[in-house]
This record gives sequence, structure tokens and C-alpha cells, in this order.
Amino acid sequence: MATEQFDVLDRTGRKTGALIGRDDAHAAGVWHGAFHCLMVYGNGGREYALFQKRSVEKKIAAGKFDVSVGGHYSASEDARSAGPREIREELGLTIAFPDLVPLGRRVFAYSFGPGSVEHEFQDVFLLPLATRPKTLVLQVGEVDAVLEMEIGTGIELFSGATASATGRLSGIDGGETQVSVAIADFVPCEDQYYRKFLQLARRYLQGEREALAI
Repeated sequence: MATEQFDVLDRTGRKTGALIGRDDAHAAGVWHGAFHCLMVYGNGGREYALFQKRSVEKKIAAGKFDVSVGGHYSASEDARSAGPREIREELGLTIAFPDLVPLGRRVFAYSFGPGSVEHEFQDVFLLPLATRPKTLVLQVGEVDAVLEMEIGTGIELFSGATASATGRLSGIDGGETQVSVAIADFVPCEDQYYRKFLQLARRYLQGEREALAI
């Protein structure tokens, strides 16, 4: 199987014209692009966000919780082309790009260990829906489960107001269970990403449309 190729970006996020393989990019910490989105919706007067649990087969952050959908841009892709593709592949949903709410670009730099260095420019979006989709088809080898959490509960967790939070975990086999999670169960970051993301989601769901930027 041919190695997936990424566009090499410079330190400002612009394409340099060079390409690099996925493993080489992570081994050398080369800047590349990625898509992130968080699905949010209401139910019974409450506001929820959906996180994915990364597959235990992943090379980076295996088994950790992350945003609803996240994926690298292959060479020549951008958010418009890669976003709907990633949502369809990881969750089995058909979403049009205009349905996504852009929140800006996040710069993410983190070393997960030798040969696993992420230097990403992430285009970040909300995916607001009226309700949670009745059926999700999780991608084998990429997503093991999804976690539904109340947005207010998540904000308390990521702001440090509480050490753990509960949510509803739905596995790839369709089974559901209540679970307790801590910050350590999520992909590590140094920029309060999940707290800021959830605060923006709450503002959006409450009707705000101005100055929504990650």
C-alpha cells in the first residue's frame, strides 16, 4: 500500500510545494494540515457534544478521546474537500461543507514520544445538529466509540472544577454504557483546547454568531 502523502507547510501554514509521507512527517515533526470538528446538539432542553474515542490501533494517542472527527489532509486537500470526507469515513454521516461552522485555525505542536511528533495547522469547525443522529457507523481501526457529554459538564471538567465527568459511551457494536472520564483520558494538549471548544459550542447553541474563534 502506498504511503499517504501530506503537503509540507511552512511555519505560517502555507504550502511549500513539497510532499512528505505520513510516517516521515510525524518522525521529523514536519508541519502539515488537518481537519477538526465537534458535533453539538440539543436534547430535552440540554446541550451535548460528541467526542470520539480513538482506536486502540492508532499509532498516536491510541484509545484517547478527541473531537468528533479529526483527520489529516492528504496532498492537495483542504477543509472543503477533506472535511465532509472525514465525517463520512469516521462516523458514516453525509454532511455538506456549508453545514460546518468555521472557528478558525489552531496551531498544535506536541510530542507523543520518539517518532510521534505532531506539528499541525488544524482547521476547526462546529457541526451543529438539531438532534443526535440516530445511526452512526464508526470506522473500524479509527474510531472505537463515541462519548456523549453535556457541554456544561465538559466545561467543568476541562476548567478543573471537577476531577471527572460522566457521559454516555456508544461502542462500535452499538452497545451503550455510562462512563466516568478524566482529562487524562483525552488527547493531551497545552492550550485548553477542549474547554475553549465547548465554550464556543455553548455560545453558538445559545444564539451567538459573532466573534466565535478558537
